[in-house]
Amino acid sequence: MWLPRALLKGEPRKNLSLYSQAMVDRIRTRIEEDRFDIVDIRRSCMAPYVRAVPANSGCRTVLTLHDVPYVQHQRILSVERNWRVRWNTFKDWLFLKRATLKYARCFDKCVVVSGLDRDILQRDAPDLDIAVVPNGVDTESYALLAAEVATPTLLFVGKMHYPPNVDAVLFFCSEILPIIKQQIPDVKLLIVGRDPVEPVQALASEDVTVTGYVESVIPYYEQACVSVIPLRAGGGTRLKILESMALGRSVVSTTLGCEGLEVTHGENILIADSPAEFAAQTVRLLEDEALRRKLVTHGRQLVETTYDWQAIAQRLLRIYNELLGKESGMCSEVGNNKRGECRLC
Repeated sequence: MWLPRALLKGEPRKNLSLYSQAMVDRIRTRIEEDRFDIVDIRRSCMAPYVRAVPANSGCRTVLTLHDVPYVQHQRILSVERNWRVRWNTFKDWLFLKRATLKYARCFDKCVVVSGLDRDILQRDAPDLDIAVVPNGVDTESYALLAAEVATPTLLFVGKMHYPPNVDAVLFFCSEILPIIKQQIPDVKLLIVGRDPVEPVQALASEDVTVTGYVESVIPYYEQACVSVIPLRAGGGTRLKILESMALGRSVVSTTLGCEGLEVTHGENILIADSPAEFAAQTVRLLEDEALRRKLVTHGRQLVETTYDWQAIAQRLLRIYNELLGKESGMCSEVGNNKRGECRLC
């Protein structure tokens, strides 16, 4: 049982399962051998490894949070009805907020992916030094696809064991898709993502395809007209929206589904929250080719100007350079690296 250990140590379940002394020793050895300037630890569940950074190493430390995990759990509790899931979620939430804030204070800098996440963390821990660097896509790799097929096909992409994604597709299939089918009877839905849990697998039918793991999502985007993001829980920013925009597929999302992104309803995305309105906006897109083309054009422009890896790499390097007291500017290693990576050693 993880709960007694969590109570004893004051740690969330995932922190306990991922922490290992062998990893601590390996990190310390690498830092001593290579003399890194910056150690950037990703996700709150890995934050305890800040203990592995020797105090006399001279390393500056950065915690990069792809979301605020305790907020995710609060949102899951607001929509989940299964009492077992609610109880397990509550037990996790019990420790997550305390641990996230405790470890965040051990770092020289925190990086989050949206202004909303920054505001939440700053409210809960005003003493944190927080910067925003958004998620992004490689617009060179994600080239615009050819025009979508003529059949009215919708697409949802995501890990299908992740509770917010599970809730989203169950919500869509039970409350939104039937409304759409009243107006477009031949509409189809593709649910693409690994490890679909049993309730998601049970959605498979003549009109709903559940793929499980796929080598590439591109063939499914090629089949689709519209990406749907009916999320009611979760956090961070939605790579699935940026991916859709980069590939040239229009998007309908809930407000929560696109939070943290600099999107505009009617310009590069359609936003709706109630089942009836989400269905109406989806039907509108399926029936209006000119509107789809407009959203595709402006969506692609948005990812190229704001969410491309090169622009994001420059923002991250400025943060690193400020921490090191160096003059801001693009590192030559990053400038020559397509993926925008830098070893900073």
